[in-house]
Amino acid sequence: MKHNLQDTVSLLSRTPAFLDTFLRDLPETWTHGKEGENTWSPFDIVGHLIYCERTDWMPRVKIVLQSGESKTFEPFDRSGHEREVPSRSLAQRLDEFARLRSENLRELHTLNLLEADLERRGRHPSLGMVPLSPLLATWAGHDLTHLHQISRVMAHQYREAVGPWSAYLGVLQCTGHSSS
Repeated sequence: MKHNLQDTVSLLSRTPAFLDTFLRDLPETWTHGKEGENTWSPFDIVGHLIYCERTDWMPRVKIVLQSGESKTFEPFDRSGHEREVPSRSLAQRLDEFARLRSENLRELHTLNLLEADLERRGRHPSLGMVPLSPLLATWAGHDLTHLHQISRVMAHQYREAVGPWSAYLGVLQCTGHSSS
């Protein structure tokens, strides 16, 4: 599937509502459970998504459009949320994520990006030159990665409770990604 900006925005605009419906008012055994040491809970993942909204996607879009290849993106700190996102309730985090995502998508819309803009390139600190279009597609892929991670982490809480049925639950067999 070729990147399509409208399709990307369509997915990105739904992530906050999905997370809100899925996580809000669940017992903390679901939202704060982890897969083990040095892994993230759904609560942590929402904090990470907030941090990304503040420091990653739109700041990099702006760098590509304003500076192109002449300015390297700031390296992204995958654990930055642990220092930068206040330890509020999950409900407050969900609200903040929804607000930030809405603001970012509104700002993205006001840029009126043309096909030529999507081919403009920026400089990633480890990937080198990267076009804007894959950056925007990665924003959507990042959301999907963390939605998958949340379901995997939550399923992990019942890994023993499901007993022999664990052999039939692919989410409990998933081992192809990092834990955070």
